Amino acid sequence: MLSIDDDPHVISLYERYLNPQGYHVVPLTDPAKAKERILELKPYAITLDIMMPNRDGWTVLTDLKSDPDTRDYPVVICSIMEQSDKGFSLGAADYLVKPILQEDLVQALDRLNKSGTSLDVLVIDDDPNDLRLIEKILNEHGQYRPILAQGGRRGWEAINAKVPHAIILDVFMPEMDGFTILEKLRESPTLRDIPVLVVSGGGLTNEQLQQLSDFGQRLITKASLNAGELIESIENALKRISS
Repeated sequence: MLSIDDDPHVISLYERYLNPQGYHVVPLTDPAKAKERILELKPYAITLDIMMPNRDGWTVLTDLKSDPDTRDYPVVICSIMEQSDKGFSLGAADYLVKPILQEDLVQALDRLNKSGTSLDVLVIDDDPNDLRLIEKILNEHGQYRPILAQGGRRGWEAINAKVPHAIILDVFMPEMDGFTILEKLRESPTLRDIPVLVVSGGGLTNEQLQQLSDFGQRLITKASLNAGELIESIENALKRISS
């Protein structure tokens, strides 16, 4: 979540509002760098002030919406000026008038969620602690909605109940392991293109590593699992599917 405002105190206020709701706020006080930061971060949404020196919010919004690389990112205008008609005509997703209350900002982001911009990520693991860890990481990035399945059999049932946008899959599980699920996915014309990130505690044989390579899956070891790597891997996997 990128917040563009020349006043760092306002951005700090947004952080206090949104961090408890699972959003990670990235501050940007120089609006001239808006497009550069958006392309770098690929944020779930953007909050944008209007009254800024050198480059005002209208200029930033017009610039973003006229560029195919940035026009689809939702922008919520947060301004002391009541000019919502102008904001919506330029492509803003929402318009909030300062002083902004916490519930106003959270509800604006919830409205974006309901528009279908969030992505379902199914996490399949037999270890409840690992499930909670990955859930926490995903919740801190508002773009992803974690769906948890403890064990391979429940995971396979969840896939068939509602096809997720991506899957995070443990390898070693009783009853139905990750390799079995990968084989089942590959055999299904409707499921074979779901991006899968494989996580494992290690201890894979050379044959198993080759099997993963044959499936075309990226392995992330649990010992080195971190938020940045996980989110980057999900984004890269989704990009490969959509490209």
